[in-house]
Amino acid sequence: MHLQSIESVQILDRLRLSATSNNLDRLENATNVVNQGHQIALDLHQILIRPVREDEINSVADIITRSFHFDQGWRGWFTPLFRLGIAEDLRHRVRSSANNTYRDKPQSQVCSVAAYTQQGQTSIAGTVEIGLRTSYERSRQHRYVYISNLAVSSSFRRRGVALELLTDCEQITKTWGYTELYLHVMADNPGGRNLYQRLGYETVSTEFLWSIIPWHRPERLFLRKQLV
Repeated sequence: MHLQSIESVQILDRLRLSATSNNLDRLENATNVVNQGHQIALDLHQILIRPVREDEINSVADIITRSFHFDQGWRGWFTPLFRLGIAEDLRHRVRSSANNTYRDKPQSQVCSVAAYTQQGQTSIAGTVEIGLRTSYERSRQHRYVYISNLAVSSSFRRRGVALELLTDCEQITKTWGYTELYLHVMADNPGGRNLYQRLGYETVSTEFLWSIIPWHRPERLFLRKQLV
């Protein structure tokens, strides 16, 4: 979630949460998805959730940029800058954690991808990040697992990919020895809120974000899921 390569990319913290697609239900094992004007078969059994590879970082950065609408409106002028900042930040973190097994050892931030292989060709269908965060309450340190940057390629949306990524996050959380998951969702994102509600997330608190429009204070919800 923290994209610290360049100051401009901090805008992502306020905009990325609107990217969750509506109605991301599981479908049949074989469904259809439009890809550049052609129909291709999508079999969820052919999707592998795994750590991102360095040669895939640019593809992941492009998915995030497009999912969070950095290529639309006035932000389109800065699309290359956003994409570069996302890619460089992710590349730095991937290299820093290259010697660690992310499923076995809790990390400050790791990136997973949904890799879809068809006829020997692999496409990145989606991505998500998961990591440990620290909060301080009454001088007490609290570490928790946090999900961020959930994004699905436009060619694979509404096909259950986001659900596969979130399910994998739950498995990683249990492996790390934690029993709770946290994330943020924008209050004006009913699709995302409905998705997380169906998955068992509950609202912990409501936060107001800074806005360049004086009379507009966007809300985001801090959610928690208790794993069984």
